Amino acid sequence: MDNSSTIALGFVSGIVRIGWILVLFLTSCTQLVSFQLDKALMTLAVGVLLFHSLVQGKRVPAQSLLVLILSLGLSLLSYLINLPESSLIIFFPVIGLAFVILMGEEEDFLTLIQWALFLHISAGIFFVIASYIFGLNSYVHPMYDKGLPFLHAAKGLTTTVQAYGTLIIGWFLIYYWKKDQGKVNYLDQVAYLVVLLGLVLTFNRNSLLIYYIILFFKHKRIFWFSVALGIAFVIYFFDFINKLIFNLNTLSSRSDLLEAFRIAFFQQTNWIQYLIGHGNNMVDDSIARGTFYRTGYIENGTSVLLFTYGFVGYFFYLISVFTFSFLFWAKGKIFYAAMLFYIFIVAQQFTHEFYSTTIYILLAVFLLIFQSYPKVEKKAHLFSPAE
Repeated sequence: MDNSSTIALGFVSGIVRIGWILVLFLTSCTQLVSFQLDKALMTLAVGVLLFHSLVQGKRVPAQSLLVLILSLGLSLLSYLINLPESSLIIFFPVIGLAFVILMGEEEDFLTLIQWALFLHISAGIFFVIASYIFGLNSYVHPMYDKGLPFLHAAKGLTTTVQAYGTLIIGWFLIYYWKKDQGKVNYLDQVAYLVVLLGLVLTFNRNSLLIYYIILFFKHKRIFWFSVALGIAFVIYFFDFINKLIFNLNTLSSRSDLLEAFRIAFFQQTNWIQYLIGHGNNMVDDSIARGTFYRTGYIENGTSVLLFTYGFVGYFFYLISVFTFSFLFWAKGKIFYAAMLFYIFIVAQQFTHEFYSTTIYILLAVFLLIFQSYPKVEKKAHLFSPAE
């Protein structure tokens, strides 16, 4: 191949990589336009990745295909049984899982995702700064609910602060994977400080706690120093910290938000719906109107899975998370096993993102990292959703 062909090929490759970074960035933007561009792009990405996989002659691992088929089957059954009250949105996690599985077969995508997330995180920081200079914008959350309206929490181009925090955690996972591989450069280190600023500007307890787990595994001295410093800070600024971190009002409000779920699921559900769910992620308005917040939105991961897919669906979810965590542990990657378990089991008790593209981008990061390490022994292949 002559030099001109090599240059042309390199140019095309660069354009494709930039294109994917832009697509991944827009896929993470759940609140950029009035229609659901993020979901449309994730669906398009599934088609492109599937075509590329077929062209390359790749085969989807049997365990991953099994997970996808079971998810589709359960969603379809729940949807059909509950017609006409069911909703097509319950099929989106199937698209999300297809995106994750196909993305997991593309070895070079971690760096592309890292850049896409960095663009989004940087935009979120920009909007926070702009909100103090030019006034509030729709990409920040003024913290009236915690009695601190002068603080503008970053939520970037997502719908919630938590979803923005999920993108930040995804970036950190890639950074520490690169660090383990000895691939971190000066640019990554500068970007780390920017992303850390984005994390602080979320003022989100869940995201900050996940970062503390990262510190515990990756920077033990900083972890223990920050714990000691944090105790002293809490004592000195008790009132402020109490409003920001230990505010029980938000915890009680989350309980009130689950009132519609408790009524619909525990008082007005038949045995079939207990098994396969209601085929809808929102409680009917006729029930929601009688609750404190008058909303059918379920702000709890366990509750929304039980309501939408029933005990069968939730059991399938638990088995998948525990298996994936175990497979990381079997490879000796305790850090990723702990992070995966906390994010998909513990953190989901405070919120959920199962119908947002952000959680599937994060899951794709986990799978790509998992695939980058040597395979575990055959005996550890227990219906893995990641193999």
